[in-house]
Amino acid sequence: MKLPSLLRPPWPVSFLLALSIIALAVPLLALLGMEATRLTSSERARLFGEARRSAERIAADLDQTLNGYIAVLESLATTPALGEDDFATVYRQAQAALSSRGLYAFLRDPGGQQIFNTRVPYGTALPRSQGFDDQVLQTNRPYVSDVVIGDVAKRPVMAVSVPVLRNGKLRYVLSLSLEPALMKELLDRQKMPPDWRATIADRKGVVIARTRLHEEFVGKPLSEVSRSDSAERQSEGTDLEGRSVKWGTAPSAVSDWKVYVSVPAALVDAAAREALLSYVLIVAAFTCVGIAGAVGVARIITKPLNMAEDAAKALGEGRAVQFEPTLVTEANAIGTALVEAAQLREQAEQQIMLLMREVNHRSKNMLAVVQAIARQMPTSDPKLFVRQFSDRIVGLAASQDLLIESNWQGVRVADLVRSQLSLFRELIGTRIEITGPPVRLQPPAAQAIGMALHELATNASKYGALSDNEGKVRVSWGVEGKADAREFCLEWAESGGPPVKPPDRRGFGYTIMVAMVEKSLDATVDVSYAPEGLVWKVRAPARCTYEGPTTMGGPAKRGGV
Repeated sequence: MKLPSLLRPPWPVSFLLALSIIALAVPLLALLGMEATRLTSSERARLFGEARRSAERIAADLDQTLNGYIAVLESLATTPALGEDDFATVYRQAQAALSSRGLYAFLRDPGGQQIFNTRVPYGTALPRSQGFDDQVLQTNRPYVSDVVIGDVAKRPVMAVSVPVLRNGKLRYVLSLSLEPALMKELLDRQKMPPDWRATIADRKGVVIARTRLHEEFVGKPLSEVSRSDSAERQSEGTDLEGRSVKWGTAPSAVSDWKVYVSVPAALVDAAAREALLSYVLIVAAFTCVGIAGAVGVARIITKPLNMAEDAAKALGEGRAVQFEPTLVTEANAIGTALVEAAQLREQAEQQIMLLMREVNHRSKNMLAVVQAIARQMPTSDPKLFVRQFSDRIVGLAASQDLLIESNWQGVRVADLVRSQLSLFRELIGTRIEITGPPVRLQPPAAQAIGMALHELATNASKYGALSDNEGKVRVSWGVEGKADAREFCLEWAESGGPPVKPPDRRGFGYTIMVAMVEKSLDATVDVSYAPEGLVWKVRAPARCTYEGPTTMGGPAKRGGV
């Protein structure tokens, strides 16, 4: 069975793009499914977290309220009247301080006998309560009770108790009787969503207060489901109204009570479904946009490829190659390469011609220098001519080597001096001193100064400071002045050698040291034949270097000497 032609390689770009889209879509759809699951879980976790944070906020408010009650009791416990067992005065002080706040105080001895209770007039016979103050008696610390049926109130109440100590021993227990309505007011201040419920329960799980149906459920135990899962800070279960809810819980640090905040499970699931639906709609919209974009991209890619194919055919047929830039970088690179390939042969021929002209130009310059040297050499003695001519050519060759090594981008003066003094390299640093900043010379200047230095070194070895064991040579240079007035200065100074006498006549050596340097560098050359040693000085415009105002960083000048 043969495959359809579209399925047999080679394949068109449009087919490969379609495969690419499918290959990307499959893992993307799997990723989107995972993301949808994560989003649903995240939305549920968000509501769980809000319920837990609400419970923690209520627990913190509850602790603050209870600590306030403890502070009131501790203040009453330290009154002088209580220290003197003036119970009537303490009764009046407590009643005045607490009645406006809906609070009631009562005092008991260690045996549990109530001494007074502000719920009833002072002097009323009061009951004895066994075991109610055990925690305070054992720890001598404040304690918050669970919900109990008050002996005097005859309804569910809670008590906050503090010890009254004398000489370190417990003498009385002073307590506040708290109505569950006070805790209901605390919950009502939280402004929770209508379907949410907040509940405060004591250590045994008995309801103290609730945001809804408070009167109906106060004093009743929570459901076993909510109580058994409450240690987990968030869980699922059924509330007192029979609703399926998600719980968020938080403990009270002061009383060990627990705060429960419940969110209907249907509300959590609806929020998760809404988030999922929004996500699916967004993904669907982006998918449609992506498909439309993929079709457009396919057209953008195929068009320049067709243009590149036409350009390749034109190149093969020898016709003019044209390629207009497109939106595809790779296609532009191919088209540009094809256009450049059509121009390579012509550019190669032009490059060869340019190189031939450059070689011809440099050869003419070199021959002109050699011709000038030969023209000015003495011709009466052929042996003398050959020896001196060879010496000059060696100096010129040394300068030429440095120029070639630097790719005709100038020669450093230090390298030029060392190359011309190479025969005396063992004396450099002892009898020969070379000093100066980094300066590069233009090629014509390097050739002229190199030949002059070679001439000076030769003369010094024959007649000057390097002809004995005592003489010294100092070669120094630098760039002086500012802006257009900058000058390059070079000095050859001999000392300590045989006494110097001016020459009887000026030969070709003088021409190399003075005339050729002055002409090549537009310089001023001064030669001093002082008895203590020859001094040769050059001052030239800084344009002969790469440090001049018009040549700073520029290419080497390749003119003739």
